[in-house]
Amino acid sequence: MSGNRSRASLAGAAEIGFVEQVLDTVEDLCNATQNLSDEDRLFFSLAVSEIATNIVTHCDQDAGVTVRADLVVDQDSLRAQFHDDAKPADVPLGDAGMPEEMAESGRGMAIATMALDQLSHEISDGNFWTLVRNRRPAE
Repeated sequence: MSGNRSRASLAGAAEIGFVEQVLDTVEDLCNATQNLSDEDRLFFSLAVSEIATNIVTHCDQDAGVTVRADLVVDQDSLRAQFHDDAKPADVPLGDAGMPEEMAESGRGMAIATMALDQLSHEISDGNFWTLVRNRRPAE
């Protein structure tokens, strides 16, 4: 950790094992950060989990998709950027609402949107995701 900033980068195949590595790394970064609220830790981890899982779940598993995750925790925010080389995804973030109560899926984007201060998706040689949660004061 340099100053009040912790960072890590990971790259790997778009598989559930990669999601687990990302979540372990988020936990390590959060543990290395002083005065991080439990709420920030929980909501950021939840959003990262939802987006990373969506990347893995919705890509063409037979295409050998790779993902890069860049994670940063500093005094102002928690940030994650994901870049995958999958086919461009049409993701209407503005329409990310909760599905009907009995729906078996479709909550990930809505949960991530509620947990974050910024969630964006751009198409640039694959899909580029930016997740930002501004830090709240720790109690």
